[in-house]
Amino acid sequence: MNSERKAPREIWILLLLAVIGYAMFFHQVGLRYLWSPDEDEYTLVNREMVEEGAWIFPTVNGTPYSIKPPFFNWLGSGISVLAGGVTEGTSRMPSPIFALIGLYVVYGLGRMLYGRRAGFLAALVLAATPLYIEFARWTQINMISTVLLSITFLLFWWGYTNERRRTRAYLLMYIPVGIGILNMGLVNVAMPTIVLGSFLVISRDWKHIFRLKPIQGVLIALAIAAPWYAIVSTRPGYAENLLFVTNLTRYFGKFAHARPWFYYLKTTLPYFLPFALLLPGAIIAFIREKDREEKRRLLFPIVWAVSLFIFFSASRTKRSEYMLPIFPAMALLAGYTLDRGFTCRESSSRWRKSVVWPLATALVAFLVVAVGLSGTVISSAPDWAGAVIPISVLTATGGIVGFIFLRRRRGVEVVLTLVLTTALVVAWAAGAVVAKVNDARSARSFCMAIEDEIADQEQLRIFRWYSPAYGYYTRKRFDLTFDPDQLKAWLESEERTCIVMKEKDYKMVLEHLPDLVMYILDRQWVDHRWVLLVSNRPGEN
Repeated sequence: MNSERKAPREIWILLLLAVIGYAMFFHQVGLRYLWSPDEDEYTLVNREMVEEGAWIFPTVNGTPYSIKPPFFNWLGSGISVLAGGVTEGTSRMPSPIFALIGLYVVYGLGRMLYGRRAGFLAALVLAATPLYIEFARWTQINMISTVLLSITFLLFWWGYTNERRRTRAYLLMYIPVGIGILNMGLVNVAMPTIVLGSFLVISRDWKHIFRLKPIQGVLIALAIAAPWYAIVSTRPGYAENLLFVTNLTRYFGKFAHARPWFYYLKTTLPYFLPFALLLPGAIIAFIREKDREEKRRLLFPIVWAVSLFIFFSASRTKRSEYMLPIFPAMALLAGYTLDRGFTCRESSSRWRKSVVWPLATALVAFLVVAVGLSGTVISSAPDWAGAVIPISVLTATGGIVGFIFLRRRRGVEVVLTLVLTTALVVAWAAGAVVAKVNDARSARSFCMAIEDEIADQEQLRIFRWYSPAYGYYTRKRFDLTFDPDQLKAWLESEERTCIVMKEKDYKMVLEHLPDLVMYILDRQWVDHRWVLLVSNRPGEN
C-alpha cells in the first residue's frame, strides 16, 4: 500500500524532468546551424558514414578520421538514417538524448545517497547548469562520456551498498566503461579508476578494490571496445592516433588549447552558477558530520569532483567541456545542501546560511539580469528588443515569484521557479536569439555564396584554416594547405582556382608576396572574423 502511494509521486517527478529536459535540451535543437568548434567535423563524418558507408573506417573530407572513436558518430548517423538524411539536428541529437538520461541517472544516484527529494533537487540543479545545457545542445562527445561515467558510479553505489546485488551491479558497471572507450577512448577508463580508487583508499576500504571484479570487468570492457579497435588497426594511422596520439598527446604533450594549471579554477565554478553558491554548505556539512555512514555518502561525490578536477588540471590541454564529468557530482552536493537545509529550516542559521542566502542571491541575479538586458537593448541595440525583452520579462517574473516562495519558506518551489524560468529562457533563446546570430556564427550563408561562385566540377581549397563546415555545406571535397608556396602554386595555375581564407591571412600573403594576383570574389563575417573567397580569376559578376 505504501509503494502504491509513492508511485504517482515518482511518476510526476519523472514526467517533470522530461518536460524540463525537453525545454532545456531538445527544443529547436536543429534550428541552429553548425557553429565552430567541432560541430562541423562530427557532422561531416556523419554524412560520409551515411552516404559513403564509412561506418567502420570513419572518414572526414575523404581522409581517415582517427581523432575520436566512432560511438557518437554511430549514434548520430543512425538517427540520420531513421530521419532520412544527415542534418544539424540529427547529428546533434545524441547529446540531448544523453543529457536527459543524465538527469534520471543523477536522480537515481541522489535518491540512493540522500533520499528522493535530494535526488530530485540534484537533477533539477544539473538541468539548469549552464555548461550542462550548452553541451546538451552541442554536437560533441563530452555529454555522452559524462553520462556513461555517471551510470558507472550509479551501478557502483548500488553494488557497494547492496551486498546481495553486488556481483551483478559490479559486472554491469563495466558496460558503460566499454562503451565509453568507443566514445572517447582511454580517458573513460582513467576517470572511473581514479574516482573509485581514491574513494576506497580515502574511506580506508582499499581491500574492496578487489571485490570490484576487475579481471571480469576488463574482459567485459574489452569485449565491447576491442573488436572495433582491432579492425581499424589493420589500416595505418587509426589505432596509433586513437590510442596514443589523441589521448596521450592531448594529456601530456602540448596539443591545442594548452593552458596554465589554474585555468579550471577560473572557469569551472562560473559554469555552475548560481548553484555553486550551495557547495560550501555541503563541504561544511561533511566536515561537521559525525555519522560515519552519512559522511561516507557525502565523501563519494566530493572525491568524484575533486579527483577529476585535479586529473584534468594536470593535463596541458584544457577546455571547459573537459570539466563536464564533475558537474553531476557537484549537482549531487547541491541537492544534498538544499534537501538538508529545507529539513532543518526551523532550527536555525544553517537554513539561512546554506540555502536561503544562496537562493536569494540567485533570485537577485535574475532581477539584475532582467534590468541589465532591458537597459542594454534599449540604449545600445534596439534591433535586439524582440529577442531579448521576453528574456528580461521571464527572468524578472522568475525572480519575483521566487522571492514570494522564499518568504513563505517553500524552498522546493524556489528551486523549481529558478529551473523552470531557466528552461523558458533557454527555449525562447533557442529560437529568437539563435535566429539573430545564426548567419554570423555559422559558415552556412558564406557557403551558399561559394556555391554560386564555383562550378560543380571546380575544386574548393582552404588556406591555413581547417574548417569542415565548408565541405559539409558546399558538398565538396576541399584541399587544405598551410604552406604559402602551395598557395602560390594554386594561384599561378592555368586553371581557375577558388580559395577560402581569413582576411588576416590574405593581408599577410599580400605583404610577403606582393606580386601574387588574387581577386576577392566574396567577403563575409563568419564566427568573429572576416572570411574571404579569393581566386586567380576575376568573378563573372
